[in-house]
Amino acid sequence: MNLIDDFFIIESLGAKDINDGKIFYDSLNSLKSLSPIYIIVNDFNELSNALKKFEESNYINLLISAHGDHENLILNSEVINTYDLFDIDVKLNNRRILMSSCKGGSFLFAKYFIKKGAYSVIGTPDNLSQFIAVGMWPTFLVLIGQMNDFVLNFLELDRALKLMVKVYKIKMHYYSFIRGKDKMKEYVYLLNEPRKRNDYPI
Repeated sequence: MNLIDDFFIIESLGAKDINDGKIFYDSLNSLKSLSPIYIIVNDFNELSNALKKFEESNYINLLISAHGDHENLILNSEVINTYDLFDIDVKLNNRRILMSSCKGGSFLFAKYFIKKGAYSVIGTPDNLSQFIAVGMWPTFLVLIGQMNDFVLNFLELDRALKLMVKVYKIKMHYYSFIRGKDKMKEYVYLLNEPRKRNDYPI
């Protein structure tokens, strides 16, 4: 399957929340070059079905917008542990995952998606203000769009994440699969500090 650099958005937020996924979708939808897909989910079954639809699509980017912590996605009707996610039979080869949730940039979420074949996972290991999330993902889109017409390499992504940390003053994690090894790279971005890299078995 030939993949295209478009965005598939899965969101599970309440009526009192700021729906940053929907706002991002509307922003993307205004661009003639993109045709984003937006799905609302409430529980494990709906999340499973949405991930399978993403697998069947030819979109590279998946953004998940929900409440959470370092090992759980808190959906509208159900709390999903990262270990429960392994029950969802999907192959996400060469996909990029953007986690728009508190502590979505945790090792456990990265381990799940990379074991499912994802090329990279991006998110913050800290709490994520919904107010910041609303601006953060459109900023990410603008930064990568200015760099190389949506065709990314690591140096360009690295530059974009450094700028996002500087603008929004949040910590970011970027994980990627080490090809040929059962390991993944973790890049840690901190305000006013050099990027750090760690390798972990998965």
